[in-house]
Amino acid sequence: MKSKLREKILELLSLHQGSYIPQSYIHRALGVSKSRVSEILSELEKEGLINRVVVGRNKLIYIPPGITEKNIVFNEKILRLGIVYSSEYLFLQSLVKKLERKGFRVEITPFRDGLKLTRALGEGLIDIALSPLPSQLYLYPAYRNYTIILAGLKGGFRVLSLGGEGPIYSSMITTMDYTRHLLITEELIPASKTVYYDDPYALLKKKNNRGYVVTWHPVYLELESKGFKPIITPSDIDIHFCCTLAISNKLDERTRHTIASIYLSSIEEYRRNPEKGLEYYSLVTGIHSSILKSAVEEYRVAEDLDLKTVDEITGNFAPLIPYKKVYREGVVEKEKI
Repeated sequence: MKSKLREKILELLSLHQGSYIPQSYIHRALGVSKSRVSEILSELEKEGLINRVVVGRNKLIYIPPGITEKNIVFNEKILRLGIVYSSEYLFLQSLVKKLERKGFRVEITPFRDGLKLTRALGEGLIDIALSPLPSQLYLYPAYRNYTIILAGLKGGFRVLSLGGEGPIYSSMITTMDYTRHLLITEELIPASKTVYYDDPYALLKKKNNRGYVVTWHPVYLELESKGFKPIITPSDIDIHFCCTLAISNKLDERTRHTIASIYLSSIEEYRRNPEKGLEYYSLVTGIHSSILKSAVEEYRVAEDLDLKTVDEITGNFAPLIPYKKVYREGVVEKEKI
């Protein structure tokens, strides 16, 4: 049975939907102990009902609009899946068909920007996201309401030259951005500065500029056709991850486990027969199947995704605040599913 204090806290939080409030405000407003309030807020956070962030010595609570008492248990069986517009998710047919056999109806929404996709997950606009692992890790401390499954593909990117030294163009806080970071720190390219793009196809207007571009399949194919010159491939730099699956904690635990298990089995099916779902993926994304066939040679199953990968990304790339241990809290290794 839910405690009356929990009910009072939820009632109080519901008055502040869509805003941040200090955690200390709760115990003062209700006249109860800090420890009991903290315990209940921890429960609500694990259930994905609130998000907490640390600012200095204080904790702030973010209350999403429409806060509700229960996890979402799928009566309507609708799953909102966000993907990045790319050639990477060639296992998508297997994933969707397996979910459909479990009674779900999957609604797929492509995004041009991996960071915006992950933010949509944190804000509850979608239920599951196939988005860049760096994006998922970077935003996790702010939302703490999704779980990252450490499995996916890798590869599928190029670094291209626009014809001379200049800035490097990249998407923000993605695998491409992590690649950009390594290119600069390891002095593999003499980039003068970084310029971020929201839509990779905006790069097609950069032909007469100078500098470099780091982007993914099939975007780099179109850039090559416009005269951009590939200078670095995945075999030239150690990037052993790309996108992973993140699942909203607002889904009930059984549903989350089902989705994660199906995701892992779909990746294994792709490993055995990578060309099986190309026509389906072409219909979903609009990318021609002949282009997707070349992507099969570019994307490989990432074999070595683990907590060391998380530490590597956050150690080199994430803010110094919060403490790096926080990022591990949102991750599940495939061996534990």
